[in-house]
Amino acid sequence: MASLSLVFAFSSVTQADESAIAYVKVLNGACYVESGGAERILQIGDPLYKDDIVKTRSESSLGVSFRDNTLVSLGSNSSLKLNNFEFDPDNKKLAFAVQLFEGTLLYISGIIAKLTKNPDEDLQITTPAGTISVRGTKMFVRAE
Repeated sequence: MASLSLVFAFSSVTQADESAIAYVKVLNGACYVESGGAERILQIGDPLYKDDIVKTRSESSLGVSFRDNTLVSLGSNSSLKLNNFEFDPDNKKLAFAVQLFEGTLLYISGIIAKLTKNPDEDLQITTPAGTISVRGTKMFVRAE
């Protein structure tokens, strides 16, 4: 699992794009995003949006930082859909939901996990085998 041993040297996310929910912070090898039916190669700093599907290929990995500082790392041959993300603490709108179709995911919780009063509904990772409600600060998931 060396591909998931990504070192996240994150600074605060610059919000150049208000509709972006996350940004690519670490890339190893070729990684892609499928958005609106089109697929493109990712680069460090690229914004990611709700309903995007990020993909890694053989011998590649990807590190993503969400607006609340949640960190997600994908290992090789992984595919992850960004289903929902809301980070508006002032209006008590907090949500993090992703769907791991295949591959490996390392999740490190951000501010949403600390602020939510309802983690069973607000923090979810769905896999082919079921849905995980996130309550901890760090989790590793493998979907085959």
